[in-house]
Amino acid sequence: MPPLRYLIAGLLVALLAACAPSAGAPASGAAPSGAAPAATSAGAAAPPTASAGGAATTASGGAAPGAAAHAPLSPPVAVKFGDLPATSNAGVYIALDRGYFQEEGLDVSLETFDSFERAIPPLATNQLDVAGGGVNAGMFSAMGRGLPLKIVAGISGNGAYSSSALVVRKELIDSGRVKDYPDLKGLRIALLSKSSGLGAEYERLLQKGGFTENDIDLKLLPFPDATVAMSNGAIDAGILTEPFVAQLVRSGVGVRWKGAEEIYPGHQITAMLYGPDFAGRQEPATRFLTAYLRGARDYNALINSSDRTPLYEILAAHTPIKDMSIYPAMSPSNIDPNGTLNVDSLRADQDLWASEGFIEQPADFAKAVDLQYLQAAVQRLGPER
Repeated sequence: MPPLRYLIAGLLVALLAACAPSAGAPASGAAPSGAAPAATSAGAAAPPTASAGGAATTASGGAAPGAAAHAPLSPPVAVKFGDLPATSNAGVYIALDRGYFQEEGLDVSLETFDSFERAIPPLATNQLDVAGGGVNAGMFSAMGRGLPLKIVAGISGNGAYSSSALVVRKELIDSGRVKDYPDLKGLRIALLSKSSGLGAEYERLLQKGGFTENDIDLKLLPFPDATVAMSNGAIDAGILTEPFVAQLVRSGVGVRWKGAEEIYPGHQITAMLYGPDFAGRQEPATRFLTAYLRGARDYNALINSSDRTPLYEILAAHTPIKDMSIYPAMSPSNIDPNGTLNVDSLRADQDLWASEGFIEQPADFAKAVDLQYLQAAVQRLGPER
């Protein structure tokens, strides 16, 4: 749980701006119309190319000698990162463990939270500098009500693969009861919350099946409870993330029937946010993303290597997933090596949650999204292809 001072800060912020409705509160509403957004960012300039004297990267994804072209900040700048421990923040963990933040003159410490929404109040009141976590209705609601937060980069999304999926009881697959999306009609499906990123994927699932809300028996359950419920037959399917997907598959109870990359292609799952004070400090803010991108590129190099053990060790050290044997069975988080942010995806999710009553005052993306630090970081490193 976060320190008491963060909870107090949250109460103070709440007096200024009411939070979004509870993530677990049921609500109904139509999904946004139109095709799934493209996997590239919208409204943002393409990552600038490196200048003639810009740094290159090695084949392993790490920065080549000279990548840290600027001398470290002196004295080092302390940076508090709001961390929801998950595989999607692997780029941060790698940059921390391999000294990339230190090379930029940043003294980064991790402040752990059990939900991303809890990190929003301390971030808005400058008790945190940076936070990385799941896109959700509460985040947009806070921005819409005036909290001065900036979305500065994308972290993970549904690309070639995704760490979340629709898991269906193996019995229903083996019997032929579930063959295509329309076959999900009438099933008991578990979901963490409708105002989370997985909630947006649930709406896409309804679209693919041609369903209304009344066609699915929706059960709002935390991931551990959903895992148990599927094991004892209390639910038929669930939109889950790792390691719960791999656990159900490994136990023989469930089948990873449809990955989220198929259900909602290009969906922006997690993003990087800056607090107001840190966003006003151009050089440290740029250096943070420079070091982070080095970690994100190392992550992709490790994912594509023949031996992922070094990555698994880092993840086991920083996340609750301590069982090293489960990692090879997990679908990895799809982390963008350039921090690309899919703004179309953000807009579609906000429109959905506003239509369902989770957001009263939508965020103004012209104010909420600020990619200047990302563009500067990519220019320093050179874009990853």
